[in-house]
Amino acid sequence: MAGVWKRLWYDKTEQEGSTQTWDSTDESATAPATPTPSIRPVAKKNIGIFSATAMGVSLMMGSGIFSTPASILGLVGTPAMALILWGLGAVVSFGGATAFIELGLMYRRNGGTMRFLAHAFPKPKLLLSYLFAWVMIVCIRPGAIAANGPVIGKYWLYAVGVTSNSGWQARGVGFGCITSITAINILSAKWSLRLINLLTAVKIVVILVIVVTGIVAAAGGVRVEHNDNWSRGFEGTKGDAHAYASALTKVFWAYDGFTNLVYSLGELRRPERNLPWSIGGSVVIVGVLYILANAAFFIVVPIDVAVNSEEILAAEFTFRVFGDSVGRIALPILIGFSVFGAICAQTYGVSRLLDSANEVGFVPYGRMICGNHRRLGTPVASLLMMYGLSLVYLLAPPPGKVFDLLVDFVQWSTWLFYGLAAAGAIVLRFTKPHHPLRVFRSFHPLNALFIIFCIYITVFPFVPPTDKAEETPYPFYLSPLLGLITTILGVIPWYFRLDWWPKKTGINLIAWTEEEEAEDTGIEPEEQLQTGQISECNNREGNNWQISAPIMADDEPQQHIVR
Repeated sequence: MAGVWKRLWYDKTEQEGSTQTWDSTDESATAPATPTPSIRPVAKKNIGIFSATAMGVSLMMGSGIFSTPASILGLVGTPAMALILWGLGAVVSFGGATAFIELGLMYRRNGGTMRFLAHAFPKPKLLLSYLFAWVMIVCIRPGAIAANGPVIGKYWLYAVGVTSNSGWQARGVGFGCITSITAINILSAKWSLRLINLLTAVKIVVILVIVVTGIVAAAGGVRVEHNDNWSRGFEGTKGDAHAYASALTKVFWAYDGFTNLVYSLGELRRPERNLPWSIGGSVVIVGVLYILANAAFFIVVPIDVAVNSEEILAAEFTFRVFGDSVGRIALPILIGFSVFGAICAQTYGVSRLLDSANEVGFVPYGRMICGNHRRLGTPVASLLMMYGLSLVYLLAPPPGKVFDLLVDFVQWSTWLFYGLAAAGAIVLRFTKPHHPLRVFRSFHPLNALFIIFCIYITVFPFVPPTDKAEETPYPFYLSPLLGLITTILGVIPWYFRLDWWPKKTGINLIAWTEEEEAEDTGIEPEEQLQTGQISECNNREGNNWQISAPIMADDEPQQHIVR
């Protein structure tokens, strides 16, 4: 038992040091006597298999399983159909997970999907890779963090007896949680990982309590109000395509998180073993627990009560089973901490993505705002930027169904690029069939299924719903439209950064993909050598490449030395 606790609290891999640090963050510093062969960030291998799995499980089992079952039930009409969607989400997500495992083992650096898209779809000028980094940093992650914050508030306010008119109160609690998580991530990467590990264990225990309680209630061991949730079967199931698209969006929101590890791949130890087990295992674990938890919810809570409970269905469940002391106080507090852990995992991952975007030159003057703090060893500026954006999403939307608005908003862009990344795995199988780091091969039919569902949940939200009875504070198309507009707006900075600026200065900001692959695989980019775009430099590995374009004084040197 002591060994398990030690592994949970202090992963032995974390003893090796903090997360990635820049070789130099002060561009005015005096150059060393002996020039270093490269200034790319050195990523310390501080993530073991336990922390790797926890990063996926912690994010997937955040607010989704506690906050979306009620709305999904309302959209499809019956618990039986809702359970089918949860099972379908597990199968489809596993298909996507296998694609990300294959890509992650091929490109083992921080940045994840940003790098995958750059290698799979390099034309035109890394547009898809840039747009993903744009929406992930500007829209997806800060919006998701802002959506999770009020969920914590609702559960904790429910625990203290506040059950109505808690919109702004919940946001206030969310504000405090997001602020404290940002502070923890700034002060220590090690403690951030420890907190993720600890809260992952807490949320698994919470889900197991719900599952076991539901089984006991079904067997008659716990007295609960009788309902016909399961005896009705599919009677009352709805057939609205828009409603199913919205329901699937919320299901995939709950499964979103299995990709969280890929943004920190440069910090993962033994990726050949740990990446497949952590990503694939997290989807399997979460899928089984989700299905059992939903079955438990609907065994205990009647349909009409479940639909009206909105984001606090789990609290309603525990109240009906355990009463005030546990059901209304203890378990809702634990559920709030579960969502707290999800925000911590989101914050950790997106800060690494922002630093990777800086590393490859996507961020103008990136070294002035990104990189790790010399003493703390954490990306302070990146974390503060994400903190500010998250507060905008938290406080700007009007009171009411802010959660549903944010969920649909951030999910549209999320699954658009996840589908493109899975397609990239298929494309790379043909364009680079003999890639030396492809040590894992995903199953193409499962990848295709994942891509089809990604298309479905990005197209059908624009289809008008057939049920006009329900009044919403915003048009049905607003959330996906905002996601689409945000994505398209990224073309403007992409043009100026990767097209106009290189033409003006002669600096190549897209050659890093081939040069990075040459360094990782040991295969020289012969076509680039013939054109004179890059020249060979000597280092201990013999595979370091330098861009021939002159270093411009009004841009950062990091973008001219390719890692």
